[in-house]
Amino acid sequence: MNQRLIIIAAVSLLASGSGLAQPRPGSGDETRIEVPGGDIFGFTDPADVGDAGDKSLGLETTTRIGKTRGLYASPTLKTELSHTIAPNLAVSLASFLTGHRIRAVPGLDDRSSVRFDGLSTEVLYRFLERGPGNPFAATFSFEPRISRVDELTGERATGYEAEFKLFLDAVLVPERLYGAVNLNYAVGAQRAPSGSGGTSEASSGTAISGALAYQLSERLFIGGEARWLTEFSGALLNDLSGQALFAGPTMLVKLSDKAAFNVSWTPQIAGRSQDNPGRRLDLDNFERHQLRVKFATNF
Repeated sequence: MNQRLIIIAAVSLLASGSGLAQPRPGSGDETRIEVPGGDIFGFTDPADVGDAGDKSLGLETTTRIGKTRGLYASPTLKTELSHTIAPNLAVSLASFLTGHRIRAVPGLDDRSSVRFDGLSTEVLYRFLERGPGNPFAATFSFEPRISRVDELTGERATGYEAEFKLFLDAVLVPERLYGAVNLNYAVGAQRAPSGSGGTSEASSGTAISGALAYQLSERLFIGGEARWLTEFSGALLNDLSGQALFAGPTMLVKLSDKAAFNVSWTPQIAGRSQDNPGRRLDLDNFERHQLRVKFATNF
């Protein structure tokens, strides 16, 4: 399972399909064709940053479910305020609330908890706009975050993370089919509470995803996406801990011109942990399922 091949395949899909959306030379059709805004690609982000002056509220719950045995469920609620402060430039501020329900999972203590899990801010800059001669749009994002809960165990711990993201999308068939690719890199460090004897640990990871969304009607989009996730010890992708491929369906319903509801479900279909290389899935670093439900509205 080669990350380079996945990147090439995903970008090639956008490049080949986007030709369908190009106006014919000399046709006189110079109308710009855009990808609809919102979360039509599920976990995969579009390049859209909104129009200058736009403000929005997002309520997003991502739930990670399933380990090797026992009960494991960890939902995280992200409440995010976003503002497009200038053409092609948006900022956001988010808070997190994370829960853990753990029972009889090997290597983990039983736990039932809900805790405040820190804050993040994000800056998004669309550096490439779509136009008559260019089918792509591209956005760079930087999101630093402080967390207060260990993602795996649910124990109290302070973490610092920075994620660098690249979003690309394209119109494949006007008013019908759209595609997107994300390339993300995250680096961080976590330390246990003082007095616990814990030490700081640096880690890093990548997330490569590709998605297609089909517009069934003016208000309904369905599609699918694949996400390739990796975990490394060390800040510079030093030692691979595990990797996993997730794939599944997505759906977005526009409740009104300003509000939308999105559901994405991606089960793990392949993976490999360095600690347990004989298993078909990596359930040391990831989960069996990742489910996201999001409501977003402009105001």
